Amino acid sequence: MRPDPSDIAARRMRNARHGSSARPLKPKDGKQFTLFLVGIALVASLTLLLQNREGIVEYVNRPITKVWMDNQWQQVSESEIGHMITAYMGEGFFRFDVAGVKETLEQHAWIEEASVKRIWPDSLSLQLVERVAIARWGQSQLLNQYGEIFQPDNVSKFLALPVLAGPEDHQVEVMKQFQFMSQLFFSSGLRLSGLTLSNRGSWDLTLNDSMQIAVGKEKVAERLQRFIDFYEGQPMEQTSGISSVDLRYDNGIAIRNARDELAEVAVR
Repeated sequence: MRPDPSDIAARRMRNARHGSSARPLKPKDGKQFTLFLVGIALVASLTLLLQNREGIVEYVNRPITKVWMDNQWQQVSESEIGHMITAYMGEGFFRFDVAGVKETLEQHAWIEEASVKRIWPDSLSLQLVERVAIARWGQSQLLNQYGEIFQPDNVSKFLALPVLAGPEDHQVEVMKQFQFMSQLFFSSGLRLSGLTLSNRGSWDLTLNDSMQIAVGKEKVAERLQRFIDFYEGQPMEQTSGISSVDLRYDNGIAIRNARDELAEVAVR
């Protein structure tokens, strides 16, 4: 017996109103399934890591065995650097003592600043800033441009540098005065090769390694300019014989030449 078409239509209408019994998965159900799969993957990954942790740690924390160095240095050699950091090499990447290497390198007399960086997986990068010797301080020490004292082993190589001297802890003041005076003499062609500050505050200069200049402690810039004006106004054959100059006068200078002749020159 065939079903009545009207019954079929009625059932279809009821299904349309109430929905089909075979409903598709809701989006919430899909998210839960995805989270379930992610959870399984995480557990599997964690298990794998725990089973192979020693090998993984050994690979990630590989010992540092290579050193990259900026070797544009004048006074420091690669062999010196290598010797200084030998005790640190071979340590694991994450346990490597970067601060210790920096401190060790900066104990070198010529190294002003050291930058130390690890480069994964097994390398070390070194960048060094060398000190620049501007003058000698006494017989066994050197001064940089800031008036800071340092004492390398090879001071004897720098005998051609100007010699500065003064009371203890006055090296910064002497260096500043040296730089000022050097600029003052530049136009005249005179070279400041020595500068001394006495305990009483007086300045004495050596020009061109031989000419001695007594300036005193008052009106230093004014007195020096007075001498420079005089020097630049004289023929070279006369100025070349000057052995010493005394500028400790209000309106003049006293000059002694190489023949021990003393001449007083009034400058107004």
